[in-house]
Amino acid sequence: MNREKVKNICFSEQPKVCVRVIDDSDPEAIKKQKKEYPFELHNTVNVTVITTFRQFTFTISKGFTWNGADIPRMFWRIIGARTDNDFLIASMLHDYLLEFKVFIINETLEKQITIDEYRRLTSLIFREKIKNQGTNVIKANIMAWCVDVFQICNKKGWKV
Repeated sequence: MNREKVKNICFSEQPKVCVRVIDDSDPEAIKKQKKEYPFELHNTVNVTVITTFRQFTFTISKGFTWNGADIPRMFWRIIGARTDNDFLIASMLHDYLLEFKVFIINETLEKQITIDEYRRLTSLIFREKIKNQGTNVIKANIMAWCVDVFQICNKKGWKV
């Protein structure tokens, strides 16, 4: 059986990522949200993913917020911090694909993919993007494997 591979990831334009600054006048709830999701997309981008099995496009709207790469602090010296530029766009893509998985599976991919295939595909997209951003292949493979294992263990997050 052939396994799906990501061939290319294209953006309609370069994503503009900004750090959300906490202002003293922000209500506590906003401060908390900015701490949890410190990155914000400042332009709308269309993303096209081309794999060996399919091609699909989705839109990430201006204002989308995410937390960066979920790298445990104890591994920052080895892998890098969650805020590293090499991981920002890949983590944005991955977080968006997870947050809107029901819509993407049902509408964009027209239910032609199982939840397990989609879970694996999100990890492949993450790996391909961090490799394209300059992360070496070994580190990219380890990071994608860790992301995939975490997602396999997080069964409740994958109920559709």
